[in-house]
Amino acid sequence: MNRQYTGVDLRKEQIEANINQGDELLSTDDIKPKWICGNSLNIAKLAKGEYDFIFSCPPYYDLEIYSDDKEDLSNKTYEDFLSMYRKIIFDSVNMLKDNRFACFVVGDIRNRKTGMYRNFVSETIAAFHNAGMELYNEIILLTTLGSLPIRMGRGFSISRKVGKHIKCISFFIKETRRK
Repeated sequence: MNRQYTGVDLRKEQIEANINQGDELLSTDDIKPKWICGNSLNIAKLAKGEYDFIFSCPPYYDLEIYSDDKEDLSNKTYEDFLSMYRKIIFDSVNMLKDNRFACFVVGDIRNRKTGMYRNFVSETIAAFHNAGMELYNEIILLTTLGSLPIRMGRGFSISRKVGKHIKCISFFIKETRRK
């Protein structure tokens, strides 16, 4: 669509894969995405400027471990993860122009010790609210069942928990601040 895009990822191998995929998909006339390798905790320095839209499908804490890098949020305690996650959202929102949107794709995650949900979707909504944005729209994305029914058969009889196959796509708006 010839829109400018800036993406940030901590892992060099992911940046390289994104560049290679972009080279395969885009023609020489297309605007190429700008990929930055770095920690999103430094988003204001890494990707200086004002933006029209924020999009992320952030890590779901320890649901997947992305790397062994000590800066990787998936390697932190949940409290540290949330603190850093909130800072990234706050700093990103400060780079967003007024009357623009942010979109985050998240799902809930379980505490590995207790098996209870952590309420990550609500944590995301609260982080945006604290950064000055309001929840504008929400879409529930049904993901493919795949092997979920097979995997959860035994799991359900042990834990009485069903498997999830949804994600929440939350849109937030940054309205013009009145002076």
